[in-house]
Amino acid sequence: MQVIKIGGNVNKDEVINLINRYFSNSKVSIQEEEYEGRYEFSLSLGNKKSLEDIAFYRAIANLVQDIILEIYIKSIIKDRVIKICGDYSSEDREEIVKATHSTIMSENYYVKEKNILNEEILNHLIENNIILIDGFMNFRLRRFMYILDISIEKAIGEFEIEREYLEFLNMLQYFVDIQEPRYELINVIIKDNDYFLLDEGNNIIENGLLEYAPDDKWYEDISKADLLVSSLIVLSPIKLIVHVEEGKEKELVNVICQVFRDKVQICDGCEVCKLKTKLKKGK
Repeated sequence: MQVIKIGGNVNKDEVINLINRYFSNSKVSIQEEEYEGRYEFSLSLGNKKSLEDIAFYRAIANLVQDIILEIYIKSIIKDRVIKICGDYSSEDREEIVKATHSTIMSENYYVKEKNILNEEILNHLIENNIILIDGFMNFRLRRFMYILDISIEKAIGEFEIEREYLEFLNMLQYFVDIQEPRYELINVIIKDNDYFLLDEGNNIIENGLLEYAPDDKWYEDISKADLLVSSLIVLSPIKLIVHVEEGKEKELVNVICQVFRDKVQICDGCEVCKLKTKLKKGK
């Protein structure tokens, strides 16, 4: 009977959940021992044929890799983030930890490094039939540190971008709140990468911001979508109806909804949506 043992010192319940993920519906025998705050699980195939041993070893290697990546690495990430992000709040640090761990767990990142880790675990199990995961990690932690630091740096960058974006949205929302309403209703028609505005009588609203010349140096770094949002803030309607095909211009529509909040209604098909009016560039 082939017996393989795995042991360590992290949260036992989390390890049990992972073991059940792999072997809950199999005939693998699992025995648990605990001593001095450490756990050890013995897994055996019973009287299975030796030809199945390598598949058994590979399954346990995959299990051990998941224990490392899902449990051990997350704890290391937390320690690294506390050291690197001392000026951040605990809530912000937790967001960075989650984003970093999500990158590590993604099947699209560090494929080569994960394959090397898996082969090392497999070879260790074949040679020893036992693996103490924390000890195994101590000898290989240096190899992971650059991966962790790259992932943490990526998470911090994305967090800062998101924070700046939210601050920008808050500023736009403030401008919306303090503006005196100039229109009862504005229809925003988004069609063919062009945007135009109609009042409640379906008359075109002439607005200088949306009628800029494409080669004007003043606007060279500003998109027409940005100008649309700026125009709507200046025009300050009490209600906005956004006419757009379902699934189109999602990012722009999302920004309008975030800035104007309960003033916005989304329409995906009406008579106004069918209008073929085009914006006029000046009068």
